[in-house]
Amino acid sequence: MTRKSFTVAAVLAAAGVATAVLTTLPIASATPNGTTAQPAAASSGAGTSVGTAPYLPLSVAKKVSDIAMQKGIEKGFPVSVTVVDRDGVVINQQRADTATGATVQVSFEKAYAAAGFQTPTADLQNAAKTSPGFTYIPGFSILPGGVPIKVDGKIVGGIGVSGAPTGELDADFANAALKTLN
Repeated sequence: MTRKSFTVAAVLAAAGVATAVLTTLPIASATPNGTTAQPAAASSGAGTSVGTAPYLPLSVAKKVSDIAMQKGIEKGFPVSVTVVDRDGVVINQQRADTATGATVQVSFEKAYAAAGFQTPTADLQNAAKTSPGFTYIPGFSILPGGVPIKVDGKIVGGIGVSGAPTGELDADFANAALKTLN
């Protein structure tokens, strides 16, 4: 376990959040003679198949980013919007013309936390009142404005909005954008 994952696991444990131990699947690797080893078979027998996972297409990430940005502009607030996949990797990121530079990183951290914890950041902020460990997780912002993105009940990403005078407004812009997905 790396130092960062150990730190996150320790904070989560201190915060009372259940954690799961991840197992690794066998992967192909280079051998000393330069050939590539093949992955071990998962199991033998009929019925074995490779699973698929839902993902968030770029076109959808752009759509929700555009809508959240527009909602902010309509209310007179230049915001930054970041959409990440379920692993926290940026799919799309936008900054309004007059939004401050700090809003870019904060929007990412909100999206990353929402996808990583699979819950809105406003809920994480409330949880931090009794479990302050949430405030010490590097790269995560628990300020309101981060919302997980679900497809058929499965987390496929997160959206983070930053730049309005309150996190609640940021969250309103994110939620308004996500309503267009239904």
